[in-house]
Amino acid sequence: MTRRPPFAVAGLDHVVLLVDDMAAAQHFYREVVGCTVERDMPQYGMAQLRAGAALIDLVDIGSEAGAWARPEVTGGRNVDHVALDTGDWDEAAMRAHLAAHDIEIVEEGLRGGAKDEDLSFYVRDPAGNQIELKRSR
Repeated sequence: MTRRPPFAVAGLDHVVLLVDDMAAAQHFYREVVGCTVERDMPQYGMAQLRAGAALIDLVDIGSEAGAWARPEVTGGRNVDHVALDTGDWDEAAMRAHLAAHDIEIVEEGLRGGAKDEDLSFYVRDPAGNQIELKRSR
């Protein structure tokens, strides 16, 4: 007999990304992706950014306050990628937007997700984290 958990997953709550340049990371997530600052937590070397209904927590592992999150292996990854539901967008306009910010599309294609199958662009943030910008209609 399969038992269901005593809860229902409603969506992505937050993702914690380790970064080594907080200013560059915040520029990427604010200016390129369109997130807004939810809360600064300098005591933890963190900034929380609002990404729709979810949060992206950035931890500056180059700072003393963010040392708690440094991976044991230098350069080790803690996430494969984070997929952001970016709503509907025009492909040419999205390509132009990314190019205007010197953001390279490292992979693209039709990908399934929480809502549907549609076009996704994979890019990297300044810390090298892979971010999937997934269109949904």
